[in-house]
Parts: sequence; C-alpha cells; structure tokens
Amino acid sequence: MKANVHGHKETRTRTGIKILLTSLSAMVAETSTFPIDLTKTRLQLHGESQPLSSSTRRPTNSFRVAAGIVRDQGASGLYKGLSPAIIRHLFYTPIRIVGYENLRNLVSADGSLSLSSKALVGGISGAIAQFVASPADLVKVRMQADGRLINNGLQP
Repeated sequence: MKANVHGHKETRTRTGIKILLTSLSAMVAETSTFPIDLTKTRLQLHGESQPLSSSTRRPTNSFRVAAGIVRDQGASGLYKGLSPAIIRHLFYTPIRIVGYENLRNLVSADGSLSLSSKALVGGISGAIAQFVASPADLVKVRMQADGRLINNGLQP
C-alpha cells in the first residue's frame, strides 16, 4: 500500500513539473514572438480603418507598422497587451499538453491509442484549453488595438 501512495505522489510531482515547464516555455515563446503578433494585429486593423477607394490610402507593410509603433510609443509599445497573452498561455499550454497526456492515459491504461483516438483526445484537450483561454485572448487583441486608437488621438 505504501508503494502505491509513493507512486501516486511521484506522478503528481511529475505532473506539477510538466505544468510548470510547459507554462514557463510558453511564456518565453510568447514574449519572444509578441512583437510580431502585435505588428500583425495592427497591420490587420490598419486595413480595416481605411476605405478601399481612399486616394489618401498609403500602402504599408509590417516593417512600417513596427517602426511606427516604436516611433510613437517607444520600444515598449511592441509589448502592449503582453500581460493577457502571458496569462492566456499560463492556462492554455498546460491544459492542452498535460491535459492531453492525462486524457490519453484515462482512455487507455498503457497509453497506446489509434491515430483517430489520439486525434479525438487531442481535439478535446485543445477545445477545453481554448475555451479557458479565450477571454485572455480577447483582452490581448483589444489592448493591441488600443495603441492604434491612442496614436489617432482617441480614447481607448
């Protein structure tokens, strides 16, 4: 009986370490790529803000958008909206990765599943993770868009 309790405690510790490491790696990855995501979002919003037939419409690209952000808001402007992105990944990545492993082990004791079963379990863990992370994603995009409003002299 004692060996079983020790094994359960070891499994919980291992799961805790996996959650910690997946969260940490996701936060580092998000922080590293966030300026690209912000630039992409602002570039998409730039296209929405100008009518198609406008003669004053100036063609733009990602480099112009990023340079404009740095010019108007400083280098820290490239990280506007990072906090909800980090919070999102604190939940999304561990639920998706560790949740998949736990669901897989729940469905099959030895962890061997067919490809279709693995896809189903992966889809379920991904859907649960996205459901939990969606509010933070919405806040992130709104904060990214707020910087554009500020540049135009509008209150976010």
